[in-house]
Amino acid sequence: HLSYCYVILCQQVTEAVTVQIGHADTLLPLLTLLGFFKDSDALTSTNYATQTQRSFRTSHMLPYAANLVLVLYDCGGGDLRLQPLLNEKPVTFPGLTDQRASIPLYEDVREHYRELLQGCDFEAECQLFKSPAEV
Repeated sequence: HLSYCYVILCQQVTEAVTVQIGHADTLLPLLTLLGFFKDSDALTSTNYATQTQRSFRTSHMLPYAANLVLVLYDCGGGDLRLQPLLNEKPVTFPGLTDQRASIPLYEDVREHYRELLQGCDFEAECQLFKSPAEV
């Protein structure tokens, strides 16, 4: 298995750990925002029977003790890699499909999610409308 062999060559970065704790109600929107488990067809009342093998199945994605771990590896020479694990199982970042997609370059992940990492304008997104005409 390519990713397993590759991990052995790298060392896990152990100097810093950031832990964010939440509930499935916060993990599900994060997974959705990152593009995990996105199906090509939307689930509707008319295609439900054909969607039995869909990817987006919350009962499979988020068991009672669900977790998302991002492991950063330093492979030397500035080669940083990021491995996502969902419920202790390796998953692939959506949209990153090269030969080492299970542990892509950290910079490739940052570039892929560049718009998300730039944040949002809280004031613009959360402002209250001043009049019904602006709705």
